[in-house]
Amino acid sequence: MKKTNWLICNPLPNTLTSCNKDLNGGYGTWDKIGNSLISKFIARSKKNNIKIPVLCLGYISAILEEKGINCIYSENIIDSKIKIQEKEIEGVVIYGSIVCCELENKLISQIRELDENVKIFVVGTYPTKFPENFKDADYIVIGEPEEFFIKWSGKFKDLVENDKYIFSENLKNLDLLPIPIFTKTYSKKFSYSPMLSRPTGFIEATRGCPYSCGYYCTYGENQGKTIRSHSPKRLVKIMKELISNYGFRSFQFRDPVFGLKKGFIEEFCLAIIRSGLNCEWGMETRVDLLDEENLRLMKKAGLKSINIGIETPNLEIAAANKRKICPDDHQKKIIAFAFNNQIRINAFYIMGLEEDNLDSCNETIDYSLGLQTYMARYSVCTPYPGTGYYDDLKKQDRLSTLDLSSFNQQELVYKHKNLSPFMVKKLIQKAYIKYYFRPKVILNILKEKIKI
Repeated sequence: MKKTNWLICNPLPNTLTSCNKDLNGGYGTWDKIGNSLISKFIARSKKNNIKIPVLCLGYISAILEEKGINCIYSENIIDSKIKIQEKEIEGVVIYGSIVCCELENKLISQIRELDENVKIFVVGTYPTKFPENFKDADYIVIGEPEEFFIKWSGKFKDLVENDKYIFSENLKNLDLLPIPIFTKTYSKKFSYSPMLSRPTGFIEATRGCPYSCGYYCTYGENQGKTIRSHSPKRLVKIMKELISNYGFRSFQFRDPVFGLKKGFIEEFCLAIIRSGLNCEWGMETRVDLLDEENLRLMKKAGLKSINIGIETPNLEIAAANKRKICPDDHQKKIIAFAFNNQIRINAFYIMGLEEDNLDSCNETIDYSLGLQTYMARYSVCTPYPGTGYYDDLKKQDRLSTLDLSSFNQQELVYKHKNLSPFMVKKLIQKAYIKYYFRPKVILNILKEKIKI
């Protein structure tokens, strides 16, 4: 029986700046840092060093392949159109995001012009919240798409006729997911450098976050509060197979908060150590979940890097934004311990929070320079559609734009009490320049480049 062909699309903008749609809860980020030469240099560097696949598309490819469907991957509109014309494509899966919504809809329209019989599915956390923004698609999967594709036969006749919205439940057990399939040409470029060695595989141990930050955080809002996880044994198997299939030298976990499930860190680390797997890995978590004991164990199991959200050192501003920050003494203690044990810390900071002003933003910059972190990321406070924060600002008539591409963590999109968009942009540029144009930071990055 002849296999049918499907196109799996993640259309990306042809720009010099980094665009990664799997970040920010699946809404995506676009690092448009600024227009100065130094800002453009930093943005270009990010594009060259941070290349993250949309993980759910890897799962969907694997699920469809198991149903006898041949999946072809593309990240370029022109390339996608060529494949539609040459490969007798029957179905297309497009990942929808807030940062590239216009581009994704452009692709949908052009596919329609080429072949009106092709069935187009749109998936992702943004179309789950705002399916009306992808009105020309045949089907929009509302919820985690893997659950639908696992249960579906793969035959169009088994879909409800004229039912555009397909509702899909959250997976209760991540071990039901197959090993994700990537295209080897693209997987060679997967990178989270210089935090981890290239090429980097991107995987997840858990989904869900029980913390109350869903007011402003897209992860908690979209993945729910229930923690759903892989078993440690399954995770190690996934890592081994991905190394075998794609030659990954490291792994970055995409969990919103790694290690939330009680006992998971210990079980996972022991499973790696017992398996003999020799591979570095990184994750994102909260500083208050870390202590010296679990850091020692994770280091022994290959931990190389940690992303942490510091956001602001100002307690009053944190409280005004419904953000709970880690006690300063514990935070500094953990960062120093990680530094002394060659664990790289990448700290995230936010400018333009409610009640922020020039003094508090400069305080944040100075605080970031005083910590022993390996890297830092500075972003603009962004009220994302679908969150309570966005709804409140909309009711207050404080949103300054509805241009979706501006919701990229690098542009001020609401009317701030103390700061203008120009001021915030200048503060972001200032932060990056002051942090990265220091001799010790440049030396660390150069050492990593030479090693690669």
